[in-house]
Amino acid sequence: MGDLSVLQEVLTIDKRMNCVQEFYRDATILITGGTGFIGKVLLEKLLRCFGVKTVFLLVREKCNKTVDERLDEMFEDVIFDAIKSSPHNGKPLFAKVIPIEVNFQSDQVISSSDHQRLLAAQVEIVFNVMASVKFNEDIETALDTNVLSSRKLFLLAQQLPHIRSIVHVSTFYSNCHRTHIEERIYEELPFGGFENILALFRHLTPKEKDQLKPIILGPMPNSYTFSKRCAEVMIQQQFSGLQIAIFRPPIVSSAYREPTPGWVNNFNGPAGMVVPVIRGQVYWCYGADDAAVHMVPVDYCVNALLAVGWENGQRKQMQESTMSKVVPVYNYAFRDNVFRNRDIGALLALGIDSTLGRIFGRYTIHVTSSLFMRQLFINWLLLQAYVSDIFNKLTGKKAKNYDLIKRVVALEDSTSYFRCNSWTTENDNIRQLWDRLSEDEKRLLPFDVETLDWKYYFRHFVKGVADALNRHCLARQRACSPKPCC
Repeated sequence: MGDLSVLQEVLTIDKRMNCVQEFYRDATILITGGTGFIGKVLLEKLLRCFGVKTVFLLVREKCNKTVDERLDEMFEDVIFDAIKSSPHNGKPLFAKVIPIEVNFQSDQVISSSDHQRLLAAQVEIVFNVMASVKFNEDIETALDTNVLSSRKLFLLAQQLPHIRSIVHVSTFYSNCHRTHIEERIYEELPFGGFENILALFRHLTPKEKDQLKPIILGPMPNSYTFSKRCAEVMIQQQFSGLQIAIFRPPIVSSAYREPTPGWVNNFNGPAGMVVPVIRGQVYWCYGADDAAVHMVPVDYCVNALLAVGWENGQRKQMQESTMSKVVPVYNYAFRDNVFRNRDIGALLALGIDSTLGRIFGRYTIHVTSSLFMRQLFINWLLLQAYVSDIFNKLTGKKAKNYDLIKRVVALEDSTSYFRCNSWTTENDNIRQLWDRLSEDEKRLLPFDVETLDWKYYFRHFVKGVADALNRHCLARQRACSPKPCC
């Protein structure tokens, strides 16, 4: 009987490992960055499509709100409407999510000893999605958030005995100083590594740090990509003994189908660039018109992330602890079915409602390699916004048009590097992963961008951004409205 029970346990484990749904069924998962753009979609997909047991969200207090208040606020997002339409308004599914207060600025990331014991007893799968995506941050802050915080998480993971898979979300642009990006970690870093850089910065004034920044970044365009590059090296050098993989998505934009076509909740990337289009304005960006756009819908990105988590759990650990282990890397970027900068205007026009808009919409946003033409249009937009704000002030309305255009211009400036350059990539790990999935799993987790219909995608893109803009405006109005007296 003892042998039979062991055999049944082995067969159960084999079944669990060979099927994506079984891998996540009754699993306990830990997520960082769960309140962000990718994190929300990941959480929603896990709750709606996989019978997970528990999801622990590491959340920090923010804006004087407790982690429970932040979780309740997050569940109000329309992304969770499909779950709310399930039996009992989705409450049994939402109850699976447990927020845990975290402070990555502290040596003790999780202060509650009860939570520490809970994680050690239950957690099997970790998704590290947290990141600061601000391109203009100083190097110290970017390294603190994107490297040191991740290191503290992986130190915590080393204390979790039941870990089967850890996936760290990096970026395809972590090595954007190279024209061809392989699925491996490039370990060379300036100044001998990020720890030496931080040690040096402790002895410098803010002015000296600013002067040293371009020397440290070298060919890298900003502190974000540099810090993500450092995080990958840190993982290979310090945590290769963990069951960990690195997932590199490119630009992540609004949803293709899930939760609804066009859904987006931020204006950090392409969504922010089309705000002038929604307002009926013409906008010209600076870039190379023939450069390929490496962009993926957020739901496809999450589907690939879940598949990577499953496959990473199947890797066999090397028995010899002294031998070095190579951390697997998944470049989630494709060679085929990509569009070019010159195609953006025509694709965006597909999502404009009016017939006139569809005809002339292709001219509302344009990528030009002429700095003069780009600056000419920017000055024209700023002049329009300035005049509009004058009229708004005279009529008692808020003057916000000029600031809005300035924010769009700042976003465009910070991302121009990625419109001016092209990259080739190896993606054998992603391609082989897709081929491993069964037909049912491919329908559950579609992530093959080479089969994506970009025309269908952009028919919903502009409307999705407009809906997000309306939700953002309503939220600000509610926040600014006076509270009723008790």
